[in-house]
Amino acid sequence: MSERRADKRKAFINEFIKDHNGTQAAIRAGYGKAGARVTASRLLANTNISNAVKALVDERSMKAEEVLTRLADMARGDIADLLDISTAGYSFKLLTRDEKGDLVTNPNTKLIKKIKQKVTTTLSKAEDGEDKEFIETELELYSAQEALALLGKHHKLFTDKTDINVTGSIDITSEKALEFLKRVYGDNVTGSGTD
Repeated sequence: MSERRADKRKAFINEFIKDHNGTQAAIRAGYGKAGARVTASRLLANTNISNAVKALVDERSMKAEEVLTRLADMARGDIADLLDISTAGYSFKLLTRDEKGDLVTNPNTKLIKKIKQKVTTTLSKAEDGEDKEFIETELELYSAQEALALLGKHHKLFTDKTDINVTGSIDITSEKALEFLKRVYGDNVTGSGTD
């Protein structure tokens, strides 16, 4: 296979996983627009290409353990991890230094849902006066309470229970229903289950 052909196939794979649109992926990868649909179909039928697409999707997808870890990080998140606090106030610590001393993104920025900044400039009316600029920044983290609720649901910590109070008698004819009710309510349930 020629190097140019291999490069186009690789480009097709990378483009296809963006939106799973074979025709558009073929066009973006440099294949002819007129036959892009047929080309995409042929490429996706190729075992090597379909395996490469699957491997790339698997590599980029989030596994269950990662989802739970991310939720746990959100539940434990503390805004103080994103701030440099001093007696003069605070500043956002969105960058930090790694072991080598290089600036890298603070690992806690994944807790940020939204940052909004408003800049207000006050113009001085006096000739020798100085204009003033005020910067107001709003930072919102993902909800710790929502993350805790999702984690609790995953761990089955919260279950919905329904209380049923019956006055009188109920005729239960299903053996399975009778067994279930006896497990739930004990020997107070009577009936003759016949399926």
